[in-house]
Amino acid sequence: MQIEKTGVAVLFVLILLTGSITAYNFYTISQLNQRVDELSASLNTIFGVEVFKDAYGNTILIVPQGVEVPEILSFDRIVVRTPPQRIASFAPSITETLFAIGLGNQVVAVTKWCEWPSEMVERKNSGNLTVFNSIVDPEVEKVIAANPDLILVSTLMRPEGVKKLKDLGYSVVGVDYGNSLDSIYSAITLIGKLTGAKDSAENLVSEMQQNITRVSNAVANLPKPKVFWMSWHDPLMSAGGPSFINTLIETAGGVNIFGSVNIAWPTVSPEEVLSQNPDVIAFSEGHPGISNVDDLLNFFPSWSEIKAVKDNKVFAIPTFFIHPGPRTAEAVEIFAELIHGIEI
Repeated sequence: MQIEKTGVAVLFVLILLTGSITAYNFYTISQLNQRVDELSASLNTIFGVEVFKDAYGNTILIVPQGVEVPEILSFDRIVVRTPPQRIASFAPSITETLFAIGLGNQVVAVTKWCEWPSEMVERKNSGNLTVFNSIVDPEVEKVIAANPDLILVSTLMRPEGVKKLKDLGYSVVGVDYGNSLDSIYSAITLIGKLTGAKDSAENLVSEMQQNITRVSNAVANLPKPKVFWMSWHDPLMSAGGPSFINTLIETAGGVNIFGSVNIAWPTVSPEEVLSQNPDVIAFSEGHPGISNVDDLLNFFPSWSEIKAVKDNKVFAIPTFFIHPGPRTAEAVEIFAELIHGIEI
């Protein structure tokens, strides 16, 4: 019995000792990581560089042109030299942001879906810009031909596509505009930092915030119309709570009838829309087969009883509404005027 008690005591002491060593190791590692972070921050300050994670979790190092940094800072990181001279954009939102902050002359490649501003469209139509036909997988030959020193992609690009560009030695950064106003502001600010146009980006964000606040104040005390956004018709799909369109509707002073659905683009039924009886129905211009209320009723005859149809509140919305970016404030204002029937 005494031997058993002694054995238990020894085991208990070993557990305590092991626990103490483990706790010490965790403490030591934690302290070491903290010192590394502090050292990295100090070096960043000394060399004038900035480190952050992009939308794909890649570590990005922003380095001013002409500045040499130690290997320890650039190891396993994507180095972006700022300001870049040749920028390739793989998303309409990114292209619009670049032109809005005054960097249009540095843009050498865009997507076929980029449609603003007019000066970019003219350059694209005249063959002075490389045009990508895909935003999910990079066309390597076109990238090489464009010879960019910075490639900006959206989160629609597949991770393997980003890796392909990275492995080819390009400075590629994933930008996420998200589904909220704050995430749009952050994306614009980030692009400003990456391109040496920080002040212009911050000024743009400030202007957007002021305009959106003006619209929000104008509709704050008005009734909130129920809005159905049709993102597709076959199958019938709408915009749920985790979508940018939901943010657009709410900011404009409306209520998204599917805003409580925790899916960005939920599939819904015509009967659900009918039962909700929305005050407004909206869809993007260029929607295949549907451009007006008559087209809509050809697909969904029972919707003739919906209030939006009876009140002639069915709207084909400009395509740029679905591109979160520098024109979001304009989109909010236009949408608010449509759904409330007032001039703001």
